[in-house]
Amino acid sequence: MTSTRSTKPGPRERLLATAIRLFSTDGIRAVGIDRLLREAGVAKASLYNTFGSKDQLVVAYLQSVAERDRALWQRRAEAAPDARGRILALFDIVRERVEPAAPGACHVAAAIEFPSPATDGEHAIRVAVAEYREWISATLRSELQAMGLQDPDNISDLADRLEILHDGSITRTMLGVTGTTAVTARDMAELTLGLVTDP
Repeated sequence: MTSTRSTKPGPRERLLATAIRLFSTDGIRAVGIDRLLREAGVAKASLYNTFGSKDQLVVAYLQSVAERDRALWQRRAEAAPDARGRILALFDIVRERVEPAAPGACHVAAAIEFPSPATDGEHAIRVAVAEYREWISATLRSELQAMGLQDPDNISDLADRLEILHDGSITRTMLGVTGTTAVTARDMAELTLGLVTDP
C-alpha cells in the first residue's frame, strides 16, 4: 500500500501556498498571522520555526512569485527570434492569465503597502521588491546591448523609458483595466525600439 505521508504538503509548503493566495488577493497588512495559520492548517510554531516571522514569509512569497515570472519570461524569451523579441516578452507575460496575479502585480502592491519601511522585516520586503525590479531593469539593459546599442547613457535612458511603460502596463492591469492596456504598452515599446534601431 502506498503511503500518502510523502505526498502531503508540509507546513512550509502549506504556509507559502496560503500566503500566496491571501497576500495577492487581500493584501499583506490585511492578512493577520492567525488567519494565515488557520487557513494553512499549521501551528504557530511552524511559522516561526520555518520562516521566523510574517515578514520573512512575505519575502518568501515575493521570491516565489518572482521565480514564476522569470520562468514565464524565459519560456517566451527562448521562443523569441531576437533580443527585441525578448524585450517584448516582458510585456507579453503581463497578459498571461496566471495565479495568483499578473506578473509584476504582487511586487507593485508590496511596494505600495510598504512605502517607508520602519523595521528590519519591512526593509527585507522592500529588498525583495527591489530585486524584482532590478531583474526587469537588468534584463532590459542586457537585451538592448544584444540589439547592438553601445552607448551606456543611451541604453540607460531607453531602459528607463521601457520600464515606465512596463510599470504602467502592470498598474493598469491591477486597476482592472485589462482590455488592450498590455497590448498598447507592448506596441509603444515596439515603436520605441524601432525608433532607435531601425535604419
